[in-house]
This record gives sequence, C-alpha cells and structure tokens, in this order.
Amino acid sequence: MSAGGCSQKINYPRDTLLCAAREAISWAMKTAKGVGCVDRRRFSRTLCGLLVVIAVLWAGPGAGAPVPAQRGELRIAMQYDRGSMDPAVLSAVTDKQMTVNVFEGLVRHALGTVKIEPALAESWTMAPDGKTWTFKLRRGVRFHKEFGEMQASDVKFSLERIQAPALKSPYSQLMASLERVEVLDRHTVRILLNSPDPAFLDKLAQSFGAIVSEKAVKARGDKFDQDPVGTGRYQFSSWAPQQETVFTPFDEYWGGRPALARVVYVPIPDSTTMFNAFEAGDVHLVQVTDPDKLKKYRQNSKMTVVETPGLITRFFGMNRLHKPFDDIKVRTAVLHAVNRTEIVQFLFGGVSTPARSILAPGVLHAEPNVMQYRFDPSRAKRLLAEAGYPNGFRTTFYVPNIDRFTRPATVIQQHLRGVGIEIEIRVMEVTSFLARLRSAEGMPMFTLSRGQDPAPDRVLYIWFHSSGIPRDNWANISIPEVDRWLDEALRTLNEDRRKELFSLAQKRIVDEAHYFFIDHENHIFAMQARVKGFVGDPQRSIRLDNVSVER
Repeated sequence: MSAGGCSQKINYPRDTLLCAAREAISWAMKTAKGVGCVDRRRFSRTLCGLLVVIAVLWAGPGAGAPVPAQRGELRIAMQYDRGSMDPAVLSAVTDKQMTVNVFEGLVRHALGTVKIEPALAESWTMAPDGKTWTFKLRRGVRFHKEFGEMQASDVKFSLERIQAPALKSPYSQLMASLERVEVLDRHTVRILLNSPDPAFLDKLAQSFGAIVSEKAVKARGDKFDQDPVGTGRYQFSSWAPQQETVFTPFDEYWGGRPALARVVYVPIPDSTTMFNAFEAGDVHLVQVTDPDKLKKYRQNSKMTVVETPGLITRFFGMNRLHKPFDDIKVRTAVLHAVNRTEIVQFLFGGVSTPARSILAPGVLHAEPNVMQYRFDPSRAKRLLAEAGYPNGFRTTFYVPNIDRFTRPATVIQQHLRGVGIEIEIRVMEVTSFLARLRSAEGMPMFTLSRGQDPAPDRVLYIWFHSSGIPRDNWANISIPEVDRWLDEALRTLNEDRRKELFSLAQKRIVDEAHYFFIDHENHIFAMQARVKGFVGDPQRSIRLDNVSVER
C-alpha cells in the first residue's frame, strides 16, 4: 500500500480498515477533480456510503458502545507479584484480580454485586432434574492474539479441562458433578451433570469457570499460564518479575473498545513503600488496609475512596500434623490466649468487623455466632497443663510479608507469650509462603485470609474436606462426617437440607479448634481522583469494565 501512506506493519483487522479509509479519501481527492457536477454528487454519496461501512466495521461487535474520550495508563499497586495466570489452576488473590480482566466465563457477577448475569452465554436453561443445562453462546466473540472466534468447542474444552488429571486443578473436585459437555452447534452447548449442583451457575462465574482458547492452550502447552489467551477487554502483554505485569486493550472486544491504553500491575509487598508510591502518584490505585491511611485518604480531595463489605475472613491456623497441635487441648488453649477485641479494635478499627463465623455475613448459609472462644488466659494455662505443657512450648508462626498479616502476628505473639507459648515469627515472601503452606510439609502455625463466593460450596469444600489436603486444607483436617455432610450439600437441590448440612459442618469444624477466625475485612480501594469509573465488589475483584484515567 502506497497511495495512502499505509506501509506500516498491519497487526489487527482495524488497522486494515484504517488504511482502507485513508486510501478511499486519497482516491476521492484525486478522482473528484475529473468528474462533472451531477456525477460528483453521485460520487460523493458513494464515498459517504463507503466510509459509513468502514465506520460500522471499525466499531465491531461492540457497536453502540461509546468510544472512550480518554485513553491513558492505569498503574495498580499489588501486594505481591503474579503467579499463574491459567484460570483453571490459579488461586492467589493477585492472580484473580488481574485475570478477571483477561478471561470471561459463560456467566459472571454483575459489576459491584454477586448477582449472576450473562457473559459469554446470552441465555441458558436448566432441565427439571437439575442435571442438564443448555447454553446459547454470544456470537462474534474473539480470542486475543489472533486465535479466532470463540465457539462451543472451546467451552467444552475449557470445562472438561478442569478435571484433567494431568492439570491437577484445585477445582476439579468442585466440578466433580460435571459428566460431559456436548457441542450442539458452533454456538450451543449442553452440559450434563451426574448429579444436581445447586451452586453450578455460581461456580461458572468464578475464575476457574473461564473459557480459554483450545488452540492457544495446545499451542502454548505448559507455558499457557505465562502467556494467557482469553476473550476479556484487556489482553496480556508482558511480565517483568517483581517489577510489573502489563495488559493492553483488546480492540476487538465484543463489549466495545476498552477505555485504557495500558494497564500496569506493580508488585509492592512493603506497605510503607506502597503507600508512598501511591501518595507520590507513581501508582494510581491501591488497596487500603491501614485505618490511619484510610482516614487520611478520605480527607484528601485529590483522592477517591471506594469501600465494600467483603466476602473474606482473616484467620490464623494450626496444622494438626505438627506437634503439639495434634492435641485439641493445645489448640483450644491457643484460641483462649488471644484477645480478638484488641486486634480488631486497635489494629483494624474501621476497616473490618469481628468474625462470628467461618464465612463472611454475606455468604449464603453462613452459621452466625459459632465463635464462642473468649479471651481467657487462665483457662488457656489450665488446658496446656492438662495436655502436658505446664510451662508452654515453642513453635514457629509463618506470616506472609504483608502488613495485613504482619501487624496482627506481633500482637498474637505477645498474647501467646502471656500463657507461656513462645512463637518465632517467620516472615516470608508471598509466593514462597504459599508454596510452603500448600506442601506436604506445611506449617505449624500460619496466618492468611480467604476470599469467598456468594455460595459456601467452594470455600467450605476445599478448606475443610479431606480431599483438599494439602493444597487447600492447610490444617490437615480430616473428619469423616464433615466429608459426608459436604459431599451431600454439594449435590442436593433442597436448600433447607443444604443449610442444615453446612451448619453441621461449620459447627463441627469450629469445635475442632484448628482455626482462630479474626475478622471479615472490608474491601477498600483508594485511587487518584483522575481515575474514573472504578466499582468495588464483595469479592475484592479489580474489574476495569468502565475505568478510565483523565489526562
């Protein structure tokens, strides 16, 4: 191409359209000089029609959505670096927060809520027996990086892949009800379950329900998690370990052109460094877990704060495979030695609520007020003596290098010292921490938080069912009746029975005293005022659906 100056490399179909528009204008300018008045009118109408066609094609499947007036770079501070970006295996919060903008499922949660709405599927039906689901797929949805149109075969591949033994997906048991997926035509799939699954739609809305490109997975092999391909509004561009992960807009996104020219996720595990970077404007959006910072940012007219009650529980746990935590009296003594009120009120006042349940209050069938352990150092000492530790003992407390966990860890250390238990706090980089936590070796004591779904199925099952050992069942809990209750709860469509079963499981788990549930965190994000359109949600997603940055 030379007439319109389009000798540059063509990367996308829209580049081709832009060149076509330039060629048409150039040709028109040359041709118009040689036509008569009447012919010139006819010529003008023809040219206008051509340009309208080009404009419509340019808009693509998202035609009707406004083209953003502002395009800029958004820099997001993350608590730790990315791990896997394969939705079938990732589990870290950071990975989920990033990939929610790269991948999509058949359904999703409406922005800012936990209500199910269509995504890659336009509609669906469920048979009366609850075991047959039929999904009509959205047409014209394309995968990133020239991997073509999404079709029913990709849905079949993606969902059945979760159960592939070689993949070792931590979600395979949650999708155990999936028998097979049938391709009815290019845009219709039938999903057959071996038993009813009352939380099936909610599971499809989670990260592991994302649809991937079969071609891309097979082409990339075990490198797919490093260079992922989805259908989302942003696509993976590059990763510099411990420095940044970069996304760029996917201009062929079915929902319309994204508003940002570039999204950069910056890992800053040290909280002081992270907040300094935010206050200096080096990053534009940051999660806030410090009450003092929250107060400061609320009062700053150059910043915006978004707060949402979270579906999340912060805790510390004890692994029964590490002595002396194999003794329930020791575990119970630890729970009575820690002052929850002091931690929540003095460390986290205004950013969380005390935990009265394993599950956050917004989760269906959360059993309220099962946390009956009170601060009672005298009873803690008596229990230790009965267990054969009248002078206490020593152990190691593993903590990720994030202030949300290091701060309460030091207070817990002081409380336990008061009953004779000496703990060495061992702070670890998050990736290493998670690898050790999920290993067969495990940790004697550990602290973390766990995000939850609107339905309790996923978190209760992977956290407390014996099949989750060691990857997700970090305390190595193995209680046969809890396994039976959870297995039945995941199959029955009778919601009253599900409530009863989940209640039994939660009460029994609390009685075994493997965990001290501290609080339910609010999800609080601060951003520079020129960041517009961000909406928080109960699952701590960082969705960029409508986010733009003013220049």
